[in-house]
Amino acid sequence: MGKEKAFVFDPRVFISKPYLKCPKCHKPEVFGTNWISGNGFTRRCKECFYIEDFKLPKLNKKVIYLDQFVISLVMKALNNKLGKTKSTDSFWLALFEKIDRLLKLQLIICPASTFHQDESAPYQFEAQRRMYEHLSNGSSFYDPGTIKRFQISYYFRQMIKGAEKPEFKLDRNHVIRGHYNDWQERIRLSVNFDIKAEEIEQLKSFKVKINQALAQLFEAWKKENGRKYKDWFIEEVMAYGQAIVRQYFDNLSKIYFVSIGRVPATAEEYFNLMMSDANTIIHDLQGYLPETKDPDKKKENLKKVIDFLLSEKMADIPSIRLMAQLWSAIADQFAHGGRRRNPSDGIANDISMVSTILPYCEAMFIDREMHGLLNHAEVKKDVRNRYKTKIYSVANKKEIMEYLDSIESAASEAHLKKVKEVYGEDWPKPFTEMYNYEK
Repeated sequence: MGKEKAFVFDPRVFISKPYLKCPKCHKPEVFGTNWISGNGFTRRCKECFYIEDFKLPKLNKKVIYLDQFVISLVMKALNNKLGKTKSTDSFWLALFEKIDRLLKLQLIICPASTFHQDESAPYQFEAQRRMYEHLSNGSSFYDPGTIKRFQISYYFRQMIKGAEKPEFKLDRNHVIRGHYNDWQERIRLSVNFDIKAEEIEQLKSFKVKINQALAQLFEAWKKENGRKYKDWFIEEVMAYGQAIVRQYFDNLSKIYFVSIGRVPATAEEYFNLMMSDANTIIHDLQGYLPETKDPDKKKENLKKVIDFLLSEKMADIPSIRLMAQLWSAIADQFAHGGRRRNPSDGIANDISMVSTILPYCEAMFIDREMHGLLNHAEVKKDVRNRYKTKIYSVANKKEIMEYLDSIESAASEAHLKKVKEVYGEDWPKPFTEMYNYEK
């Protein structure tokens, strides 16, 4: 039997510059940053191990959303294996350097989203995942279904309390996972996970079905030149509630037939029926009404919920309003704007992403097509009135660089000094070597 090997852990490996004189042992250049968390950090001596905690000021980082195509091109600008060729536009490297610097200066955050994962899954997933995880520092938007449910529930709660027209408090703390306004830790842990081939095929298959259905819809819109933008807008607003109510009753029927043994179902299938978006939304809304055991009162409560979901009040829900506006803009372009070419294959995903995330961002960098839809006259006017989100695409590269520069210019000297105190002089240097050591 061989000798057991002892594992020796040296805590000094977690003590980093900037180094100061230790207030206890008084040795120079040994009292370094040991731990950064939330609104505080710890210094520790490399010699006597004396520890002292320090408070940090609260942050108010700007939230900037980067579309998946931006993630992909920035990744290729840094990655020797998958890109970084003479044909790569130097803009994407310059963009990464500016964004990474602002991240390290604790001025911005670029949360990840389910859209990043879904759209990167079939193509160079690990390399792209590493990029969006780096830029998000562990923060991510909730999935679009969850954000919609939050907004619908908030509105309904205010309405039953007597508010004639509830006003939304678009609190990003309710829609972003992770403490995005915390001071950044130096070390970030990440867990690799594989996307199964069947999952990728399911995503591709679902996308094909969506695009086939949309192609038929687009053909119909081309012939509807007797309608106006507002007609499609109301129709799209109403379509969401109608779909939820229809799915809810379809699910109730399936659950009943499963319970009496008429329809076979696995435990997973039964769970999915019970926890569908439609069931979750309607059950949530019923929970805000007075609890009762009276069957007639229960029916009355359900009717109140359904009447709400089928009403034009849904146009006040930010995500549903934006979604309806973007689809209506496409319909209007087909019918009156001379549009003949169908939108890109990813249009459904892009509309879902923009409609749920835009209200919570200071800025978004999206593709040309979505930029164009947001500049549709009716959409642009409403979005500008309701939100202050700045919208960028490759059509205005210069403007986004100027915007990023303005963020650093607006930072106070006290803030920038505190960053140096915690992280050191060289900390803001962009991490362009991210992919250099990959096999």
